[in-house]
Amino acid sequence: MDWLEDSIFPLPFLDDPYTLTEDLARYDWWPQTQNQIQSPTIAAVVPPATVNPKAITTKSELPKKRKFQSNPPAAQRRRTGNEGQNEKKTHGGVTGGSREARWAEQLLNPLAAAIESGNISRAQHLLYVLQELASPTGDPNHRLAFYGLQALTHCLSGGYAKAELKGFRSALIKFHEVSPWFALPNCLANAAIVSASAGAKRLHVVDAGVSHGVQWPTMLEALTRRPGGPPSMVKLTVVDAGSNGPFGSAPEGYDFGPQLMRYAKSIEVDLIVERREMLERRRGRDEERVVVCAQFRAGRAGLGFLRAVREIEPDLVVLSEGEEEGEGEGEGLGFGRRAEVMWRFLESTSAAFKGRECEERRVMEGEAARVLEERREGGRERWKEKMEGLGFREEIFGEEVVEAGRALLRKFDGNWEMTCGSEGRVGLWWKGQAVSFCSLWKPVRHKTTATAAAAAAAAGCGNGARHY
Repeated sequence: MDWLEDSIFPLPFLDDPYTLTEDLARYDWWPQTQNQIQSPTIAAVVPPATVNPKAITTKSELPKKRKFQSNPPAAQRRRTGNEGQNEKKTHGGVTGGSREARWAEQLLNPLAAAIESGNISRAQHLLYVLQELASPTGDPNHRLAFYGLQALTHCLSGGYAKAELKGFRSALIKFHEVSPWFALPNCLANAAIVSASAGAKRLHVVDAGVSHGVQWPTMLEALTRRPGGPPSMVKLTVVDAGSNGPFGSAPEGYDFGPQLMRYAKSIEVDLIVERREMLERRRGRDEERVVVCAQFRAGRAGLGFLRAVREIEPDLVVLSEGEEEGEGEGEGLGFGRRAEVMWRFLESTSAAFKGRECEERRVMEGEAARVLEERREGGRERWKEKMEGLGFREEIFGEEVVEAGRALLRKFDGNWEMTCGSEGRVGLWWKGQAVSFCSLWKPVRHKTTATAAAAAAAAGCGNGARHY
């Protein structure tokens, strides 16, 4: 089958969607040479301002390199659970890296503040120190120093844009195999979509995510196991809204559509894949179930995208976003929050790759570093306010969907955990620190006055409008 020969999805996907063959697991490692950072011109980095020298850290006071523990003792490993009351999560003996050990942030945050305030002497000093310590290899501190320094001096490079198509495909597959960073939200989304398609003759999925096709073979295969078989037609519309942020855009020339359709044909699913810049209004088809899957891109797409989603009246919206809090005033404060997100990514990725250096890891870390340059807001409560303001109500994940997420998470490092909030959303945590959340939303549909009055009379109540 052509799909199995030249696809990014290997044969074991049909049996275990999160396990790859040993052949695909063998990749060439990156050379161990370290990329040196060219010393930036401080005038190009720091805006002109009156210099107010601050206390400068001496070389003897700089924190020393630490060895990253990628495989903690069994006693420290976390369980995946659903116990507790309101925000139910399982706690273990490991917390996020302590502030004392995370020396890269202790250097990068003052540098960001010095650049903003125009403190040239302090900024220059910190630049020199970071240049000595930064490295794209090594433990998460050295890597964060490397990418943070690039971000602050506007020299970020690498990631998806610089990857060759073959390397990009390999990075997607490998990261999906070793880390739940995207694998868990994808698993929850797929299970929710299959559940929502029950009884529908046609299924239309709007892909506004960052999986670049990796998540869909699992969903298609699950549809074939649906009672009565798969829908008579499955349509996948890939939209470009919000694709300009980290993990959103693929290298030029990458197109998973033809390969995915060949795979769907091999398992007897009638699939159509199309790409559009923005959503179109939904046509009236009672037998069609419409699901919008917005994975880590809705925040970058803006309110216009969410309004367009509301206008098409979808049957379900799957929304996954990062748990970082909203930005405060000043570049220094904002950068500090973004550096925390990057630390969690680098530390968890080091554990996922067991400290090994490889091209796939380099591609994913280079792409993740783009978060250091962007300003955006996140957090569950902010999204709840936005979605409810647009006319959505939050739904609860079914127990089967939650159990599918738990089963998947058991395959990864024990420092990962999954939380189930009282309002229905599911969170992904690393070492006691929130990483992301996945939530379900349905539009609030108000019945017409006549229809509502008749329904109210039949029910013997006085409500003029009801949700359904």
